[in-house]
Formats: sequence, structure tokens, C-alpha cells
Amino acid sequence: MKEIFLIWMFTLIIIPQCFGFDLSKSEGIDYSVKYLGVLVVRVSIKSEPLVDNPDSGYYRIDIRAKTTKFWGMFYSVDNNYITYLDSLGHPLIYRRFINEKSFKNNSVQRFDNRFNRIYYDGDTAIDHPGDLENLFSGIYGLRLKNLAAGDEDSFCINAEKAAWKVLWAVEDTEKVKIGNKAIPCIRVQVHFIPFVPEAKRLRSDILTNKLVNENTKLTIFFSADKRHLPVKINYKFSPFDVKAVIENFPDD
Repeated sequence: MKEIFLIWMFTLIIIPQCFGFDLSKSEGIDYSVKYLGVLVVRVSIKSEPLVDNPDSGYYRIDIRAKTTKFWGMFYSVDNNYITYLDSLGHPLIYRRFINEKSFKNNSVQRFDNRFNRIYYDGDTAIDHPGDLENLFSGIYGLRLKNLAAGDEDSFCINAEKAAWKVLWAVEDTEKVKIGNKAIPCIRVQVHFIPFVPEAKRLRSDILTNKLVNENTKLTIFFSADKRHLPVKINYKFSPFDVKAVIENFPDD
């Protein structure tokens, strides 16, 4: 049952920047994740500029995800992900509070953007290829792009001390129905490629251990307006797809 929850975990990755790009404002939004038309996970996000504790960064994104009572009987998840960004959207600190049926762990990653290094739990330093990114800041940069048909590029991330390249490509535009609205969207395909095939990875939450995988097939539908708001995400899961959708599409 773990694989069913991968799509909502990717939702956690792309949601943090779904409120426009004004880091001086506080925002909040909710997503629902469904499998076979049944609600399995709810995700709530609160993002806000840091005023009282600027040493931790410029902006904080607080993500909470929890399975419904029914699906929790199969694989319970009650996780909290907190990301701190600098004023340019680069990652500074990433904290995870994992409470899953088969894995419980609290951890912190600190990012040194000067030397492209990531420090796991304060001691182990990992050199990072290319510019220092995590999934949050990488998707933030993607949403800042024009996303014209045919555009494609990549960025690098580190998943539990293993380096990965995230490839993305804009395919086409189409409308996505949310409630009684038909939202014009840009369809983008995302794939993960390991820098070192079969590289050993630490055990972690299902986001890190399952989603960041070379077999992952994700389709993200960004709103075609200037916000590039993630409206829907499809994750290929046999025999049926898992879908995450925004509960209410906000007006500009």
C-alpha cells in the first residue's frame, strides 16, 4: 500500500511554491489525494516569511500530511515537513518529522550554498553536483520558468546521500476540471535519473525511498497563468493511477 501514497508525497514537493512568488506574504492551501476515486490523504500547507527568527532563513514552508482514518488501517502516515529558504529561494534547512506505520524518524539537513554541500543531522557532509538544490527549491525554479511547449531541462538533488538528476519536459496545454471550473494548464513530465546507478541509500520516508526512483512516471499540470500553480498530479501506479488535485483553485 505504500506506493499509493507516493503521489501525495510529490504533492508536498510542489505545493510550497503554489501561492505565487511573493515571499513577503503568508499563504495556505489544501490538496486531496485519491485512489479509485476514494480520498486517501489530506495535505495542508502553511507558508510564511520569518520575522522573529531570521537566522533560520527568510521563508518557512510547513507541510502536514495525514492519511484518512480508513486508509490509515492499511498504512498510516502523519508526517510534517518544514523547509527554510533564503531570499532567493535556495534551501537552507530541511526538517522532517516522520511518523509512518513502519518508519519513525526525526532528521535535519543543512545546506551550504557556498561550497555545494549538504550536512545530514549536523555531521556528515555530502558534496553536491552542480548548484545546490532540494526538490522544493528545484521545483520553485521550474515554476519561475516560462514553461513553453517543447521546453526541457534538469536540476540536481540529493536523496539520502545519493545524487539524482531531475529531468522535466513541457508537453502541451489542456484544461483540468476543478469543481465547476475548467482550468487552462501546462502539462509537464518529470523523471529521475541517478548519477550513480544502484547507489546505496539510507532508509527514510516513502517520499525519499519510493518517489525518487528511475521508474517513477509523473505528470504535473501547472496553471497556465503567471503563478504556474500545480493543479493536478498523476502518478502511474498499476493498475490504476493515483491523482492529487487542488481542493479550491484560488483566483488571482
